[in-house]
Amino acid sequence: MTTYAHDPAASTLLACWPTGDGAVAARVARVPRGLDPVRARRAAKALTTLSAHLWAAYAERAVHEIGALQLPEAVRHPNQPVGDLLRVMEDGCAETAHLLGRIVADAPGRAFREAVVAEVRTEIGAVLDADDGVLRGRCAQAVAHLRRDAPAEQVRLAHSLLHDDPLGPPAIVTDVEPAAAAVALLGWLRASATVVSARVGHAVPDVVALAEAIGHEDLPVVRHALCGPGGVADDELVTDLLEEAALARLGWFVLCPQRSGPAAGPEGHRAFSTVLDPLDPASCLLDGLVRGLHGCFRVWLDDVAGGSGLPAAALRERYAEQVRREIRAGR
Repeated sequence: MTTYAHDPAASTLLACWPTGDGAVAARVARVPRGLDPVRARRAAKALTTLSAHLWAAYAERAVHEIGALQLPEAVRHPNQPVGDLLRVMEDGCAETAHLLGRIVADAPGRAFREAVVAEVRTEIGAVLDADDGVLRGRCAQAVAHLRRDAPAEQVRLAHSLLHDDPLGPPAIVTDVEPAAAAVALLGWLRASATVVSARVGHAVPDVVALAEAIGHEDLPVVRHALCGPGGVADDELVTDLLEEAALARLGWFVLCPQRSGPAAGPEGHRAFSTVLDPLDPASCLLDGLVRGLHGCFRVWLDDVAGGSGLPAAALRERYAEQVRREIRAGR
């Protein structure tokens, strides 16, 4: 979502939104000198809450329900108290728009209110464009919002980016919805592990262990994806991982009876924890998969670099072509 703040030194409202590789900020409006700073902060808070509602609708594929035309009008003409009575809207998004309108209604002049109304329209437009698959400008923050499914066109885009750079180009986390990017990354990670496994003569779990040893890092996402139970489609695996993280964030634990292992209790129950960061599961998943791509390449490079005599760029391209061939063979 877009987060808003009041800068009292510059007397402005600022907007800041995330992208796949950092955050972007922009000035929204100049705050009138006569407006109480407390009201300016409340306006920023209401704008932030409204943005949260809008992007929640995007994540839930309910953008058609947000009232794109009614919300700006609610800010311009909010429900006002009549005596001791105030009409409160049942819809949280609409009520936030009316609250925002009541906050800015007392601002001196019209410029501030109109700038806030224009900002609401801009944020709604970004959500609508993102819902249509546009992930540029302010719409780029869509990559920070998880959708349960992975649209086919987004998966194809991710595969195209990975074909150009099988080691994971930066655009894979900035230009593609997270679930779709993860589904495509899983396929390329499996292909990479298969290529390296054939090269070094070790099974895939050993390739993962070698990648961890060479890179001096832990790769829990890669181990889960490549060394866990087989027979699960990539899109199902992505969904399971993200849902586990969502449950963990809510404080839920998954208990599986009839399982044994080092974490098993006296009755044979075992608690499983997510391999993702519950506070930022999408970025954690994508980062883990990209690290897996690079880990596989390091294992391959460690095996061939000594006797090849080729420059690093040529070795990278040679490896990339082998992975591309594996992808084509598996389709």
